[in-house]
Amino acid sequence: MRLSNNATVKSAIVLATIIATCTATFAQAEVNINPDGTMSNPSSPYPPHWGQPPMRQTRDYIQLPEPYGRGSSTIKKWIEERMAEDAAAAAEGTERRFADPSESTSSTWPDKNLVGMTAEEARQEINGVDPSLEVHVLPEDSMVTMDYVETRVRIFVDTDGKVASQPHNG
Repeated sequence: MRLSNNATVKSAIVLATIIATCTATFAQAEVNINPDGTMSNPSSPYPPHWGQPPMRQTRDYIQLPEPYGRGSSTIKKWIEERMAEDAAAAAEGTERRFADPSESTSSTWPDKNLVGMTAEEARQEINGVDPSLEVHVLPEDSMVTMDYVETRVRIFVDTDGKVASQPHNG
Protein backbone atom coordinates (compact mmCIF):
# COMPACT_ATOMS: atom_id res chain seq x y z
CA MET A 1 0.00 0.00 0.00
CA ARG A 2 1.41 3.35 -0.99
CA LEU A 3 0.66 6.49 1.00
CA SER A 4 0.17 9.80 -0.69
CA ASN A 5 2.72 12.53 -0.02
CA ASN A 6 0.13 14.37 2.10
CA ALA A 7 -0.42 11.32 4.36
CA THR A 8 3.33 10.81 4.70
CA VAL A 9 3.85 14.43 5.77
CA LYS A 10 1.01 14.20 8.30
CA SER A 11 2.47 10.97 9.74
CA ALA A 12 5.90 12.58 10.04
CA ILE A 13 4.43 15.60 11.86
CA VAL A 14 2.53 13.36 14.31
CA LEU A 15 5.66 11.29 14.94
CA ALA A 16 7.80 14.39 15.50
CA THR A 17 5.22 15.76 17.97
CA ILE A 18 5.21 12.50 19.93
CA ILE A 19 9.01 12.41 20.08
CA ALA A 20 9.20 16.05 21.21
CA THR A 21 6.59 15.45 23.93
CA CYS A 22 8.37 12.33 25.24
CA THR A 23 11.74 14.08 25.21
CA ALA A 24 10.35 17.05 27.16
CA THR A 25 8.68 14.74 29.68
CA PHE A 26 11.85 12.76 30.32
CA ALA A 27 13.92 15.94 30.54
CA GLN A 28 11.63 17.22 33.32
CA ALA A 29 12.02 14.04 35.39
CA GLU A 30 14.74 14.80 37.92
CA VAL A 31 16.31 11.68 39.32
CA ASN A 32 19.48 11.58 41.40
CA ILE A 33 21.60 8.57 42.22
CA ASN A 34 22.41 8.51 45.95
CA PRO A 35 25.79 7.28 47.26
CA ASP A 36 24.17 4.02 48.38
CA GLY A 37 23.04 3.35 44.80
CA THR A 38 19.35 4.16 45.33
CA MET A 39 17.53 6.70 43.20
CA SER A 40 15.82 9.77 44.56
CA ASN A 41 13.57 12.30 42.94
CA PRO A 42 14.09 15.82 44.36
CA SER A 43 10.59 16.81 43.30
CA SER A 44 9.09 13.83 45.18
CA PRO A 45 6.27 14.84 47.53
CA TYR A 46 7.57 12.46 50.21
CA PRO A 47 10.21 13.24 52.84
CA PRO A 48 13.65 12.10 51.63
CA HIS A 49 14.28 9.86 54.66
CA TRP A 50 11.32 7.69 53.61
CA GLY A 51 13.33 6.45 50.62
CA GLN A 52 11.77 5.33 47.37
CA PRO A 53 8.07 4.44 47.29
CA PRO A 54 7.24 0.86 46.25
CA MET A 55 7.74 0.25 42.55
CA ARG A 56 5.06 -2.44 42.31
CA GLN A 57 1.60 -1.21 43.16
CA THR A 58 -2.00 -2.31 42.98
CA ARG A 59 -4.18 -0.87 40.25
CA ASP A 60 -6.67 0.80 42.53
CA TYR A 61 -6.95 4.57 42.92
CA ILE A 62 -7.85 5.78 46.41
CA GLN A 63 -7.48 8.82 48.66
CA LEU A 64 -4.04 8.95 50.32
CA PRO A 65 -3.31 10.54 53.70
CA GLU A 66 -3.09 14.34 53.52
CA PRO A 67 -1.36 16.08 51.76
CA TYR A 68 -0.49 13.33 49.26
CA GLY A 69 -3.62 13.33 47.06
CA ARG A 70 -4.67 10.08 45.42
CA GLY A 71 -2.82 6.87 44.53
CA SER A 72 -2.76 3.12 45.01
CA SER A 73 -3.51 1.32 48.27
CA THR A 74 0.11 0.09 48.19
CA ILE A 75 1.32 3.70 48.37
CA LYS A 76 -1.26 4.45 51.09
CA LYS A 77 0.04 1.59 53.24
CA TRP A 78 3.65 2.69 52.62
CA ILE A 79 2.85 6.32 53.59
CA GLU A 80 0.97 5.24 56.74
CA GLU A 81 3.89 3.00 57.81
CA ARG A 82 6.40 5.83 57.28
CA MET A 83 4.18 8.30 59.15
CA ALA A 84 3.90 5.86 62.08
CA GLU A 85 7.69 5.43 62.13
CA ASP A 86 8.11 9.21 62.15
CA ALA A 87 5.58 9.56 64.98
CA ALA A 88 7.35 6.87 67.02
CA ALA A 89 10.72 8.57 66.45
CA ALA A 90 9.25 11.92 67.49
CA ALA A 91 7.79 10.36 70.66
CA GLU A 92 11.24 8.99 71.52
CA GLY A 93 12.81 12.36 70.76
CA THR A 94 15.01 10.98 67.99
CA GLU A 95 15.29 12.12 64.41
CA ARG A 96 14.89 9.71 61.52
CA ARG A 97 17.52 9.95 58.83
CA PHE A 98 18.86 8.02 55.87
CA ALA A 99 20.30 4.66 56.80
CA ASP A 100 24.07 4.57 56.48
CA PRO A 101 25.04 1.26 54.85
CA SER A 102 28.50 1.47 56.42
CA GLU A 103 26.95 1.30 59.92
CA SER A 104 25.50 -2.15 59.30
CA THR A 105 27.55 -4.96 60.80
CA SER A 106 25.64 -7.77 59.12
CA SER A 107 23.41 -7.97 56.10
CA THR A 108 19.99 -9.60 56.20
CA TRP A 109 17.68 -10.72 53.47
CA PRO A 110 16.75 -9.14 51.02
CA ASP A 111 20.14 -7.36 51.02
CA LYS A 112 22.03 -10.60 51.59
CA ASN A 113 22.58 -12.73 48.52
CA LEU A 114 20.99 -16.16 49.11
CA VAL A 115 22.08 -17.71 45.79
CA GLY A 116 24.02 -20.92 46.40
CA MET A 117 22.53 -21.62 49.84
CA THR A 118 20.39 -24.68 50.41
CA ALA A 119 16.65 -24.09 50.31
CA GLU A 120 16.38 -24.65 54.06
CA GLU A 121 19.17 -22.14 54.83
CA ALA A 122 17.46 -19.56 52.61
CA ARG A 123 14.08 -20.27 54.25
CA GLN A 124 15.62 -19.74 57.71
CA GLU A 125 17.28 -16.50 56.57
CA ILE A 126 13.97 -15.16 55.21
CA ASN A 127 11.92 -16.28 58.23
CA GLY A 128 14.54 -14.74 60.51
CA VAL A 129 13.84 -11.35 58.92
CA ASP A 130 10.05 -11.68 58.66
CA PRO A 131 8.38 -14.82 60.08
CA SER A 132 5.00 -13.78 58.67
CA LEU A 133 6.16 -14.41 55.08
CA GLU A 134 4.86 -17.50 53.31
CA VAL A 135 7.93 -19.18 51.77
CA HIS A 136 7.52 -21.55 48.79
CA VAL A 137 10.41 -23.71 47.55
CA LEU A 138 10.08 -24.60 43.85
CA PRO A 139 12.21 -26.17 41.13
CA GLU A 140 14.08 -23.60 39.02
CA ASP A 141 11.94 -23.97 35.87
CA SER A 142 8.55 -24.17 37.58
CA MET A 143 5.55 -22.48 36.03
CA VAL A 144 4.02 -20.03 38.50
CA THR A 145 1.22 -17.49 38.48
CA MET A 146 2.16 -13.88 37.77
CA ASP A 147 0.10 -12.38 40.59
CA TYR A 148 1.93 -10.25 43.14
CA VAL A 149 1.46 -11.22 46.79
CA GLU A 150 3.52 -9.16 49.25
CA THR A 151 3.47 -11.89 51.89
CA ARG A 152 4.80 -14.60 49.57
CA VAL A 153 8.43 -15.43 48.76
CA ARG A 154 9.32 -18.04 46.16
CA ILE A 155 12.69 -19.76 46.41
CA PHE A 156 13.72 -21.34 43.11
CA VAL A 157 16.24 -24.15 43.53
CA ASP A 158 18.40 -26.04 41.03
CA THR A 159 18.66 -29.81 40.76
CA ASP A 160 21.17 -29.85 43.66
CA GLY A 161 18.69 -28.11 45.97
CA LYS A 162 20.67 -24.85 45.96
CA VAL A 163 19.04 -21.43 45.50
CA ALA A 164 19.28 -20.58 41.79
CA SER A 165 18.17 -16.92 41.85
CA GLN A 166 17.75 -14.26 44.52
CA PRO A 167 14.31 -14.61 46.17
CA HIS A 168 12.06 -11.56 46.61
CA ASN A 169 8.58 -10.74 47.83
CA GLY A 170 5.75 -11.25 45.43
